[in-house]
Amino acid sequence: MKILVFAAALAFAVLQGCAGDASRQKDNAAAETAVAHDIHDVHEHADGEPCTGDMHDAHEHEAHAAAGHTHDEHGHVHVHTEAEEEADPDEIVFPAAQAARTEFEVQEVVRGPFRETLRCSGSIYASQCQVSVVSAPIGGVATFVDGHVMANSSVSEGQGLFWISSNNLASGDAVQKARIAYHQAEADFQRIKELYGDKLVTQRDYLAAEAEYLRTKAEYEPLKVSGEKGTLVQSPVSGYVLQMSVAPGDYVDMGQPLATIANTGRMQLKAMVSQRYFDRIDTFDDARFRLPMSDGYLTVSDMNGSVYTSGRMVDEGSSLIPVVFEFDADGRFPDGAYADVVLLGRQRSDVVTVPLSALTEQQGLFYVYEQLDADCYRRIQVWRGVDDGERVEILRGLNGGERIVTKGAVNVKMASASGAIPHGHSH
Repeated sequence: MKILVFAAALAFAVLQGCAGDASRQKDNAAAETAVAHDIHDVHEHADGEPCTGDMHDAHEHEAHAAAGHTHDEHGHVHVHTEAEEEADPDEIVFPAAQAARTEFEVQEVVRGPFRETLRCSGSIYASQCQVSVVSAPIGGVATFVDGHVMANSSVSEGQGLFWISSNNLASGDAVQKARIAYHQAEADFQRIKELYGDKLVTQRDYLAAEAEYLRTKAEYEPLKVSGEKGTLVQSPVSGYVLQMSVAPGDYVDMGQPLATIANTGRMQLKAMVSQRYFDRIDTFDDARFRLPMSDGYLTVSDMNGSVYTSGRMVDEGSSLIPVVFEFDADGRFPDGAYADVVLLGRQRSDVVTVPLSALTEQQGLFYVYEQLDADCYRRIQVWRGVDDGERVEILRGLNGGERIVTKGAVNVKMASASGAIPHGHSH
């Protein structure tokens, strides 16, 4: 009997386990069906079919994100194109119509000869061969012909500058003494000359009388231009008064400097070079310079100029070596003016250069702008070398053959701030 009861209980337990497995299989099948329906809804929404429900919205966004789509604030879908994803941030839109309204120019980058350069400071001075010193022809008291004559005053050749008077001196009037001596020597020479012609005096006496006559004449000739105020001292050249050495009423000795006059025809450019470039000084045979009031650089050789002297010693009180050029100034430059100087030396070939106006700078980096088509440009970083005042050497960034903006580059730079997206074009 017990055996029969145990067998019945075991059979009941087996039947219950089978029923549980069937129930779990049914639940799993229902879940799989629900997932399939959700996936089907997502595909239907991606194809444009409407759907509702929060769960469907979540699946919708996941499906669009997988397809590369984004939603704007209104829920519209925006498809990202390949052109936008690959847009070059260095490309800039600058329409041709806008460029035509500005000073704009595009040139091809070429390789060619370029001279080694060295930038330094310098000054413009009157050439030493153009400076004349006005001296006193006699001893006496100096007075000015014109009270407006002073340092920096312009003067013309033959213009009266000083009166030198010795009328009231204890030693007597020097002009009167010179006149008497001259006339006496002239009369003696004429008398001996006649006697020498008749063989009545020796040649020695004749030569001595001639020498005395010429000496007194040389002393008197400079004093001939005189008046009530004394002997007139005139400017020997046209130019400007570089220095006044006397004041009105000063007593001067014969031969004492009164003033220094500079002619404005030739001037000198004195460039000051660091000692570290001493071994290169002999290679500089020309120079460009710019004064503060000048817009561009001038070239010494274009003004009939050349090297006057290359420094071999350091100026007293300075650590710099002077290199001096001389040129025709024609009165265009003030004496002592400061100048930015570019010394020109050895010439190298096959060098990439661009005009200085082609460069723009941003945070210490330099850029040029390459033209891609009529409306589009690409910003290119370049590494600059030395410049000659007009063109600059490009060490890296350009190879030659590129078409870059040489005038109006700053306008293209400003256009880059507009954020315009470059349109399609061929590179």
